[in-house]
Amino acid sequence: GTGVTDNGDGTSFDFDPSIAGVGTTTITYTYTDANGCTNSGTADIEVNDLPVIAFADPADVCIDAGVQTITGGATPAGGVYSGTGVTDNGDGTSFDFDPSIAGVGTTTITYTYTDANGCTNSGTADIEVNDLPVITFADPADVCIDAGVQTITGGATPAGGVYSGTGVTDNGDGTSFDFDPSIAGVGTTTITYTYTDANGCTNSGTADIEVNDLPVIATTQTPLTGCDTDDGII
Repeated sequence: GTGVTDNGDGTSFDFDPSIAGVGTTTITYTYTDANGCTNSGTADIEVNDLPVIAFADPADVCIDAGVQTITGGATPAGGVYSGTGVTDNGDGTSFDFDPSIAGVGTTTITYTYTDANGCTNSGTADIEVNDLPVITFADPADVCIDAGVQTITGGATPAGGVYSGTGVTDNGDGTSFDFDPSIAGVGTTTITYTYTDANGCTNSGTADIEVNDLPVIATTQTPLTGCDTDDGII
């Protein structure tokens, strides 16, 4: 029959379902007895197709997003998810994904499903783990306590973030902030710059600004001396 190779031992045969194809294959057994009489019988073998797996790519995540529970990614329900950073939840529909274990870049997740016929197939999907943006933020120049409100521009990159801190007012333009040293007070003030990139990943950097006190002026007063006259003290 199709996909059949007789083994020549009168009792067995090899069957290759990939040659027979999906569906019903008829196998014929032919026997000749001692009298030279020949007869044959047939039997059917059913070749089942593999289950069809659909598995859409999950949404991208940031490296610091923490463990994500991802549900409904693949069909039919009832399979098992696996991959780097993947923990299958045992419910046939969801898995936990830890981007910090998977690392930055593309991680392939495999979904394996076995149907009622015992046929197993798998499908894959990719999840992208995005790194955090790299922040550079140079320390602004020192200021004196009485300098008044300073507008400081271009301190941090990439442009488009938000400045915060004691005495800081972000200007909403993504590049500058106002700094009031009289509010910050004498000493070192830490300014934070927070930026979110196109992937929705957020990072922050800090810089220090030094507020210097005014110099202390010391004066010495010498008492005046004079003579007592009729008109008063001279």
